[in-house]
Amino acid sequence: MIDHPILDTVKETIIEQGELGLFLLSFFESIFFPIPPDFMYIPMILGGYPNPYLLATLASIASVLGAVAAYAIAYFGGRSLVYKISNKAISKYLGQVEEFFDKYGSISILLAAFTPIPFKVFTLSSGLAKMPFKQFILYSLIGRAGRFYLVSFLLVKFGENLMKNFFTYSLIAIPIALILILIKFKK
Repeated sequence: MIDHPILDTVKETIIEQGELGLFLLSFFESIFFPIPPDFMYIPMILGGYPNPYLLATLASIASVLGAVAAYAIAYFGGRSLVYKISNKAISKYLGQVEEFFDKYGSISILLAAFTPIPFKVFTLSSGLAKMPFKQFILYSLIGRAGRFYLVSFLLVKFGENLMKNFFTYSLIAIPIALILILIKFKK
């Protein structure tokens, strides 16, 4: 986990708000907020939250609703509005993500939704690219729910032991999965 006084304060505040805090964080993270929901619901689960799959459901629904809002902002507001609401880091990556979209198409949103890549960059880019809305919703839902339910399952099954090596496993597994998926869809 990332340790920083501001992030710690935000985490504590969100955790104090429980499900509502997680819902709001998941929603706004899909648009502009820099802290992913993982940093909130993982401590909630490890702290003994009674229904980890409820947290996965809340995070999935809120994240997809936030993704829809980001898509709409970009689709209707255009590039100038996207640059106004996003920070410099997000703005810097928009061009790269649009190139990725051009190369791999709609499957890009599914990949981004499932990985720890900042989802907001892809949600905004999807709107700018005028990605078909039904595909956007479907891939966002599959990717986000898949990710949040998988993390909940793994935490229930392996708990703290998983977190000790989580980033190492992620750094190995995610690129391999992305390469395999891209090879499959490139054909």
